[in-house]
Amino acid sequence: MSRAFYLNLAVDNLKKNARTIIPYILTSVLTTMMLYMVVSLATNPHLDEIVGGASIKQLLGFGIVIIEIFAFIFLFYTHSFLIKRRQKEFALFSILGMEKKHLARILFYETLITLLVSLILGIGLGILLDKAMFLVIAKMIGADIVLGFYFSFFGMRQCVLVIGLIYVLIYFYSMIRIHISSPIELLHSDHMGEKEPKAKWFLPIIGILCLGIGYYLSISTKNPLSALYVFFVAVVLVIIGTYLLFTSISVTFLKLMKKNKNYYYKTNHFISISGMMYRMKQNAVGLANICILSTMVLVMLSTTLSMWTSIDRVVDSQYPRDFIGTGYGEASNIDFDEMSEELIRMGIVPKNLLAYKRLHYAGYLKNGTLITDYQNEGMNAINEIQEFYCLPLKDIQDYENMKGSLKPNEIYVYSNVEKVKEKTLSLFGKEYVVKKQLDHLKMDENNPNVTEHYYIIVDSEKTLES
Repeated sequence: MSRAFYLNLAVDNLKKNARTIIPYILTSVLTTMMLYMVVSLATNPHLDEIVGGASIKQLLGFGIVIIEIFAFIFLFYTHSFLIKRRQKEFALFSILGMEKKHLARILFYETLITLLVSLILGIGLGILLDKAMFLVIAKMIGADIVLGFYFSFFGMRQCVLVIGLIYVLIYFYSMIRIHISSPIELLHSDHMGEKEPKAKWFLPIIGILCLGIGYYLSISTKNPLSALYVFFVAVVLVIIGTYLLFTSISVTFLKLMKKNKNYYYKTNHFISISGMMYRMKQNAVGLANICILSTMVLVMLSTTLSMWTSIDRVVDSQYPRDFIGTGYGEASNIDFDEMSEELIRMGIVPKNLLAYKRLHYAGYLKNGTLITDYQNEGMNAINEIQEFYCLPLKDIQDYENMKGSLKPNEIYVYSNVEKVKEKTLSLFGKEYVVKKQLDHLKMDENNPNVTEHYYIIVDSEKTLES
């Protein structure tokens, strides 16, 4: 038989099963569209021209992985319903004389047609909506609209590779199911009773561990420098744990209830537990999808709306001053009186002035010693990085209403996280006595940095220079 015969037969099968095939194709098209849009936005060079665009691209990069995971689950889950409904059809083909290699060719053309339709429509819709999504992002963050059209070849290639790989796996999975089943079994599959699901004890343990670790990471991580990466790992672990929760933990829990004879052998309990066991086996993945998607939608909408509606308040609280000037190196020797006079000549009356010098560095405290060479300390050290600001007392004494003085080996310490437990600190090879732990620092109210940070107050500029 020629290839045209199998191709025509595949097209006829798709037309006859349109009621089940069309929802599956729509699922595939929408999945492809979302994947292209996220990949395109994550690689869009115009985002680099927007303030904060690099952070958006980084977040979208994490979203690509999540969408690819869901694409695999969605398409496999929807295809499982499709293949179950067509078992009798495959049985009739076998009874009429078709061998399994002939069925393989028909399924190949059906899969190929479905894949091509999904890629063409999905990428086409993604291209049409990609620019609209870019404009929405630019509008929400108040950025200028960039003219021009961007087409992502990388996004198209990613869709072809990912969706194509998923369809290849679906094809082989379908062939395995047909190969291990006889035509009689396929013909009477609608009338065959379901087997009681088995409890797999190791899967619930893995699921509980994944959920526990995922939620622990999301709650315990406080360092913004590592929160983004840790949160991504936590999301993946929670997704895995949720699927295992619905697919294995639920069945295991129902099995334990069944073993309790005093509870199980009652009319209401007997019927409900037995029915739930089979229903969870059939619908576990679907329920897990609904649970995860609902949670993600709620988190995404609430987070986005909260940030968007409160952005002005956040900016005002983190940047309460209208003008901030920073000088580095030789530029740090600024004559602030001269700057004030220049502002007055421009018609601006300076109020609430604060001028100070500081030494800014990143690192972390370990047993009272400041570690700044954290690149060689491993990932755990990088997760503990904090910001340190070293300032002379005389520059901020009046502003902070501080009384008293410091000796060259004495310091004041303030932290937005926790107090320093050590009585002495070793900073750049010198020992300093912690004279006082400050409970409040007005300067910190003007600090837009949300990371964990410390203020080290020293006696004079000479200490900073040394």
